[in-house]
Amino acid sequence: MPEPRTHPESSKSAGTRGRLLSGAAPRIAGSLLLGGGFLWLLMRGGLPLLPPRDAFAQLPVWSLTSYFALSICAALLRTYRWVYLIRPIAPNASALRVMGVGMIGFAAIFFAPLRSGEIVRPYLLSQGGEVTFMQAAGTVGAERVIDGLVLALFTFAGLSLATQVSPLPNKLGDLPLPISAVPAAVYGALVVFVSAFILMTLFYFARGLAGRLTRKIVGLVSIRAAEFAASTLERLADGLSFLPSSGKLLRFLRETLGCWLLTILAQWVLLRGLSLDASFAQAATAVGVQGLGSLVPAGPGMFGAYQIAGFSALAMFFPLAAVKTAGAMFIFVTYTAQLALNGLQLFAGFWLLSKAKAQKRLQSGDRRSA
Repeated sequence: MPEPRTHPESSKSAGTRGRLLSGAAPRIAGSLLLGGGFLWLLMRGGLPLLPPRDAFAQLPVWSLTSYFALSICAALLRTYRWVYLIRPIAPNASALRVMGVGMIGFAAIFFAPLRSGEIVRPYLLSQGGEVTFMQAAGTVGAERVIDGLVLALFTFAGLSLATQVSPLPNKLGDLPLPISAVPAAVYGALVVFVSAFILMTLFYFARGLAGRLTRKIVGLVSIRAAEFAASTLERLADGLSFLPSSGKLLRFLRETLGCWLLTILAQWVLLRGLSLDASFAQAATAVGVQGLGSLVPAGPGMFGAYQIAGFSALAMFFPLAAVKTAGAMFIFVTYTAQLALNGLQLFAGFWLLSKAKAQKRLQSGDRRSA
C-alpha cells in the first residue's frame, strides 16, 4: 500500500511554524517568570494589585468616561502621526494601511512578552512592497527616540514644577526601592534621549560617510558582507528621511506633543476624580515615570513593570495611605483601560487593513478601466 505523500510546501510551513514556536517559547517562559517576580514584589511590598472595594464607589462616572475619551483621542493621534514618517520614502502610502498596521503594532507591543512586539510594525508594513523592513524599522526607531525625548522633557518639567513629598521616601511600601532615586532616573533618561536624538540626526546627515566606512572596514573580511551591511545602513537611514522635511517633521512633532498632552490630561482628570488633588505637573510626572517604566522588559501586558512604575510615581506626591487606596484604584483603572484600548486597537487595525485592501482593489480597477 503506497505511503501518503506530504506536500513540500506543507512541510515547509510546518517547519517554519515549529521554529517560530520553539523560538518564542523561551521569551514566553522568561516573561512569565518576570510577571511572577513583579507580582511577588507587589505582594511583598504591601502594594495592592486590586484596590479596596469602597474605592470603586468613589470613582465618578464623568472622570472615567473623560479618561477613556481622552485616551482614545491620544491613541488616534499617536497612530496617525506615523504617516508623516512614512510618506517621505513612500509618497503614495495609504494612510488607512499605515494606521491599521500601527494599531496592530502598538497592541502587539503591549501584549507580546519582553517588548518583542516592536518588530510587528516594520514587518507588516514591509509586506506591502512600498518600503523595506529596514526603512520601516528606521521610522519606528526615530519615533521611539523622539517619543522618549518629548516624554523625558515633560517629566523633567513636571518634576521642576510639582510639589513633592519631603523628604522623598527611601522605600516603596515595604520594598527597599528608594523613591528618591526616581528623579535621578528621569534626569538620566533625559540625557540618554537627547544624546540619541543627536546621534540619530548625525547618522542621517552622515549616512554617505557611514556607508563608505562600512564598506571599507567590513570589506577587509568579506566584500559581500560589506555590501550587505552598507545597504542595510542606507535603508535604515532612508527611514529618517523626514528629518530634512520641515513640514513633515513639524507635523509629526505637533501630533506627538498633542498625544502626550492628551494622555497627561486624561490621567490628571482621573486623579482629580479619585480625590487625589494632583496638579497638572504632578500628572505629567506620573505619565513620564510610567512611560519610562514601560521600557523595562516585562511580561505580556507589561504587567508588574506598569504597576511598580505607577506606585513609584504616586509615592513622590502623596502619603502612602492614599497611594494604597485611591492610588491603587488609579493604577487599576489605567491598567485595565490599557488592556481594553489595546484590544480595541487590535480589532480596529485589522478592520482598517481590510478597508485599505478594498480601497487598493477599487483604485486598481479604476486604473484598468481608464
